[in-house]
Amino acid sequence: MSWECGECGRGEDPPVRVDAACHHCGKLLCRDDRIEIVDIAFASTHGQLGLAATHCGGCRRQYHAADISLRWEQL
Repeated sequence: MSWECGECGRGEDPPVRVDAACHHCGKLLCRDDRIEIVDIAFASTHGQLGLAATHCGGCRRQYHAADISLRWEQL
């Protein structure tokens, strides 16, 4: 079974791998279309930064417009 990216529509053919899902909506994402955001909600009580969560472009804009992503993209 071959997965398809929910953003660009590309199927899994080398070198494309669909290996992540948006943490809000569950949309499957390839490496080029996923956006990793450090989420303060995942921070520890010991002052460590939050863990990164994977997002699609739509959920990034809807839920994290003011947050800093780990890669630059246009909103």
